[in-house]
Amino acid sequence: MRIALSPALLSRMPEMEVSGLLALDLNIAALPATTPSLPESEVDLDALLRRWKDVYRELPGDKKARCSLEYLVKAAQKGKLRSILPLVDLYNQASLLSLAPFGGEDADPLGGELTLDLARGDERFLPLGRTEAERPQPGEAAWLNGEREVVCRCLNWLESDRFKLTAESRNAVFVSERPDGGFPSGEAGMDWLEEKLAPHAGALLRFRLDAASPVFAA
Repeated sequence: MRIALSPALLSRMPEMEVSGLLALDLNIAALPATTPSLPESEVDLDALLRRWKDVYRELPGDKKARCSLEYLVKAAQKGKLRSILPLVDLYNQASLLSLAPFGGEDADPLGGELTLDLARGDERFLPLGRTEAERPQPGEAAWLNGEREVVCRCLNWLESDRFKLTAESRNAVFVSERPDGGFPSGEAGMDWLEEKLAPHAGALLRFRLDAASPVFAA
């Protein structure tokens, strides 16, 4: 599996960091049930979410795009967080613990490659729960597989139905973006997620990507 930040992405977002975890040979059926919740924190959540809005405003892409963390935080504050799937619930909880956006994908359909890149605009994207494919906007920061099919649009906004985690997933990759050092890191959440998955995985491989080390290969 090769996971990378492209030169084009780094030219646009030179301080981008990605925390990650590759989980292999998962026993999904044995994972504990978890309903995500928002822990108490001294972080000014409104200010943090405004900073994420600024990031999205500056990047090409759909103007409806929002950081996935915003959806989680607002749902938690309204008492509307719901369980989706144990593996998804766990990475959503990791996101709330670290106050950093998390994404999780089934690694098998990726074909061995996942890259955060700037879209050309002609890539195929099948939105979660939809049957008709769409296209990203040119210059949009998107996660792509080796065939340049969109895995997730606008950093962590909108996931592809093709690569979603299911009850049959055996191998998964988790990523958390940090546009610059002024944002919380996803490392604490990855620590927690790694601990929860350890009894139920054949192997867990941690990685961290930035301009100095833009490629992870396993």
